[in-house]
Amino acid sequence: MEIKSGKSKNYPPLIKDLVTELLKGDFVHFKILCANEVHHFDKEEDTIIQFEETYVKETRDNGDMLYIAYPDIFRVKLYRDVDQYIEDEKRFNAFNDDDLWTGNRIQF
Repeated sequence: MEIKSGKSKNYPPLIKDLVTELLKGDFVHFKILCANEVHHFDKEEDTIIQFEETYVKETRDNGDMLYIAYPDIFRVKLYRDVDQYIEDEKRFNAFNDDDLWTGNRIQF
């Protein structure tokens, strides 16, 4: 993963803090939470994360691009410990939509 940011760009406080932490390079994974979706970014992936004035852009090695406007972002989780990330994912995936007895489970 390559992180690109402009030193003179005026980022919102959350994004400014995130960019500062990402540029340290001591993370393994981070996720950006929006209103109804979660975007995962793994340090080992061959992607470019570019922070602009009003949005973040991810470009994957196959050319796919994802744009997320800063107003849509309400939480960011940065993992420095891969074991903690795996534990959190296990907890999250423990309650999924599939129930072996009844088919689909209704979630509230």
